[in-house]
Amino acid sequence: MRAADALVRTLSDHGVDRMFGLPGTTEAPLLDALLRHGRIHYVLGLHESVVVGMADGYARARGAPAVANLHTTVGTGNALTGLFNCQRDGSPVLAIATHKHSRILSRDGFSVGPDLAGWARPVTKWALLGTVADQVGEQVARALKAAASTPSGPVYLAYPEDVLACEIGEPAPIAPPSPPVAAAHLPDAVLAEAARLLFQARRPAIIAGDEISRTRSWDRLVELAERCRIPVFQEAGRSAVFWNFPTESSAYAGVYNPRDPRIAASDVILALGPRLSVEFQPVDRPDISDGARLIHVHRDPWELGKLYPPSLALQASPADFLEALNAWTVRHPSLWTPFSPAAPMARPREPMEQDERPTVPAVLEALWEAAPAHPVLVDESVRSSPTLIDLYPLEPEGYFHSSGGGLGWGVPFALGVKMAWPDRPVVAIVGDGSLYFGLQALFTAAREHVAVKVVVLNNQKYLAVAAGLDRYRGGKAAVGEYLGVDLTPAPDPVRLSEGFSVPGRRVERVEDLGQTLRWAFSVDGPALIDIRVADDPGR
Repeated sequence: MRAADALVRTLSDHGVDRMFGLPGTTEAPLLDALLRHGRIHYVLGLHESVVVGMADGYARARGAPAVANLHTTVGTGNALTGLFNCQRDGSPVLAIATHKHSRILSRDGFSVGPDLAGWARPVTKWALLGTVADQVGEQVARALKAAASTPSGPVYLAYPEDVLACEIGEPAPIAPPSPPVAAAHLPDAVLAEAARLLFQARRPAIIAGDEISRTRSWDRLVELAERCRIPVFQEAGRSAVFWNFPTESSAYAGVYNPRDPRIAASDVILALGPRLSVEFQPVDRPDISDGARLIHVHRDPWELGKLYPPSLALQASPADFLEALNAWTVRHPSLWTPFSPAAPMARPREPMEQDERPTVPAVLEALWEAAPAHPVLVDESVRSSPTLIDLYPLEPEGYFHSSGGGLGWGVPFALGVKMAWPDRPVVAIVGDGSLYFGLQALFTAAREHVAVKVVVLNNQKYLAVAAGLDRYRGGKAAVGEYLGVDLTPAPDPVRLSEGFSVPGRRVERVEDLGQTLRWAFSVDGPALIDIRVADDPGR
């Protein structure tokens, strides 16, 4: 057998059933091995950022590593933004690049760059240029383990084409490792101290961080929060990539914001798995006020006390902590009393006036009425994200976001989610600017018949640029006084979509929203809706 056979067999033995890729000439040994093996489906993309985005969505939905195949230096360069997103979001993606022949690596050959693994090292957990053919299988197994280990994240391997083509002896099969057994027992003294801080507080609050979703412990948090009537805030969008607490729960209090009076007045904050913190710009108010005691629970010790020193730091799974704390409240009913319930969040609804350009709230109202039950929303609407979160009922495993900032992520990611969860309706809600970064994903949607529905909130502007200029100037100005904001002459998303064989329709009036959204969900396959939305007056 050849080293490429060992690579493919190791992936298959570890549960990998898809490889997302964009090959070139150097991939011949890998593609040949995939064809002969026959159990891993190669999902073709038209750009490496799309390839990594699809692997990102597939990995996060499945909670297991996914594989992206890149072509030499040029493919790696195109993929770096996607790998950066994966690193920031903790997504277990294994990128495998096939490099040029090793005999020209030192001769300034075509598509040869110095230290290819070094290009990927700043945005991955581990990066390696493999040169020993009979070690390829064990290196792939180690890479999958590294990607999935807490804290999860991307890993990069590169192999010269002649290394993968090299004949090797029959290697021993490499079995997938048994999942590590977490130390679920929390010392009684530590648990008692956490309970004392929480239940002696006058105004406690809980942050539901991404570790809640990663450990699938939202039901345990709902149990604690609703029994004790403690308000729960979703981790802020600049760091959260999952939705971690159902908005329909009586304990849900909104997205964590230190300016919220309920947060400012809190004397104890139980932070269950958030990153504290990821700052968008220099802050004028800390995320944890000086008057609040902080209990921080996270599996990654790097996150504990990173910016805000906790009164109690627990390197533990939130699932284990919540199970123990819930049991403690049952065993000691006399040592705590229910807190006053949090004030419910008002969900403003905007009237859908006829013959007007749709607003974002009107789009969300129509989507709620037209979508099948329990849709998965992939949100790259950027400036409209806060409105979406405020108005649309959300639930764990029903909303995905990225904290990386690399645009063009939304549509490819949604394709990966839909491939992982074929029975769930998946909607990518993207701004027009975001769409143009990842437009090539529509080719894969049509080719693979992936029934993602793409909703484009199209204002023909980069309003994030306008917001940055507004902050710099200390106030708003007329649109004509901005550079780099106006996108006219505007591309036509419907014609572009149809050019990739994905049917599309445009909406310019509120009254057409419902029927067009229902059309999209009736299409057997992918569909795109270009909605010409009114500007957000808050910009």
